[in-house]
Amino acid sequence: MSNKISDMMPKAGAKVALAMEKMKNDAALKTLGVTGIFVNETLRSLSVQMAYYSRSRMSVSDVKKMYSAAGLYRIGDKEAKRANTWTLSSNHIKGLAADLVPEINGVIAWNAPQAVWQRMGEIGEGCGLTWGGKWNPPDKPHFEYTK
Repeated sequence: MSNKISDMMPKAGAKVALAMEKMKNDAALKTLGVTGIFVNETLRSLSVQMAYYSRSRMSVSDVKKMYSAAGLYRIGDKEAKRANTWTLSSNHIKGLAADLVPEINGVIAWNAPQAVWQRMGEIGEGCGLTWGGKWNPPDKPHFEYTK
């Protein structure tokens, strides 16, 4: 698992880098308290994707084994029961996707206000990316290049 844009496919990485630069300099995001943009994840191995996919689909003990086998962090019982991906064929595996998270006052803000995610999504889409925040269910941090 990587959080480096340089590990992405070149065209996808260039679009993500452009979107991040625009997000970091966006007046509306600054007004909403955003102090930075953090790359949580880019390229993902199949074993990591399988571990993520196992959540809510397998027993808690088996999810924990999947996480361990993939070299991931220790997962709690509550988290193991909550789904966090809907596919085994993620564009992260292909180097075409990145998960971007806002920093608000220097703290990673997974629970940022909807207005923050919405503005980030608009900027990403304006740079030629598909934003997962429009999916059902939404995946607000997810941006991918699919052209």
